[in-house]
Amino acid sequence: MRISLLCIALALLFISAREPLARVEAAEAGSAILPGNPLEGSQLFTDKGCLRCHAINGVGGVGGPDLGQGILKRSLLDIAGVMWNHSPGMAHVIEERRAARPLFKAPEMASLLSFLYYIGSLDASGDAATGARLFRDKQCQTCHSLGGKGGKQGPALDSYSRYASPIYLSLGLWNRGKAMAGVMEAMAIPRPNFEKNNIVDLFAYIRSFGRSVERVYAQPGSPGNGEKLFVAKRCAECHSVTPQGDPTRANLRARLIKGSLMNIAGAMWNHGPKMWSDMVRRGIPTSLLSAEEMSDIIGYLYFLQFIDPAGVAERGRLVFQEKRCGRCHFAPEKGMAHGADFAKSDKLKTQLEVVTEMWNHASTMEEKMLKESLEWPVFRGGEMADLMAYLVSLRAGK
Repeated sequence: MRISLLCIALALLFISAREPLARVEAAEAGSAILPGNPLEGSQLFTDKGCLRCHAINGVGGVGGPDLGQGILKRSLLDIAGVMWNHSPGMAHVIEERRAARPLFKAPEMASLLSFLYYIGSLDASGDAATGARLFRDKQCQTCHSLGGKGGKQGPALDSYSRYASPIYLSLGLWNRGKAMAGVMEAMAIPRPNFEKNNIVDLFAYIRSFGRSVERVYAQPGSPGNGEKLFVAKRCAECHSVTPQGDPTRANLRARLIKGSLMNIAGAMWNHGPKMWSDMVRRGIPTSLLSAEEMSDIIGYLYFLQFIDPAGVAERGRLVFQEKRCGRCHFAPEKGMAHGADFAKSDKLKTQLEVVTEMWNHASTMEEKMLKESLEWPVFRGGEMADLMAYLVSLRAGK
């Protein structure tokens, strides 16, 4: 993927973005945080100086961890929690370098966090030798040829070598999958399952047969567009995407849709026969996808894990107490009122606005906490979501 989506991502780190920042709706419910372009935040990553300390797969600074290694493959609020937890250390590095601490507006924060989450979706470059073994073990050569060797029942795969992204191989597997299933059944060929990096490795093997220098790239998918396609293609009639979900539909957030973009593409292939059977039963036509549509849908499915499950306000109240937030912020607990009143401030109407202001004022908060000998609070998995639910409940008078 480094020669496809990752190349585009890294290029955008140094090229001015022309698209406006994604709009963040006040409600912030579920799909409202899905980006139109997940690489939009790459420009902010550069302009705000993040690239000076953090690299993406080896490109960038060395002062902080390489963010291309999947360490931020978390939900939005969990990423915000990681940034908060490391804020004092980052502040000291910024001060040592005599740089200005970057400040954000809420839409900018949403765009940056989307980008940080997205870069975890990109697989490392595939291994052609492993792909050759997979091509043989999964009996692909029975129907398909490469370099003039192999079966003739299916199309020769040499033409795929000009593509720079495995999204095109995934597209072929989906669009021709039903017909392939029929041929494999007639020839008594076991249907292969794809796991982990299988598709990426197979693609690396196929690309090794290419002699052309021309490369066809796939643009990063738009999760926002993918959500619309998910409904238009009637995927939502069989699949649930909410945390609890309809028990009569497969819950994609609960089990299948995790990992990289190509892990998701593999899951779509693996469950093809069951999906086609259900579609026939429900009278849903099998939809052929374009490369752009495939990229958008897979992007949308990947971003389902970016949407935080609803926090629990009562647990958030306990987090507020345990982290001693009330020492500085007015709330139902007695506080010293050094900071903003979460129940009344016009800048703290949404969870994303709270997260943004926490980052922007972290240095000021650290100074006050040091004066009062307060330990810097650390948020772990789910605590930030619960805290946000509690703070939002204060505005509703709950």
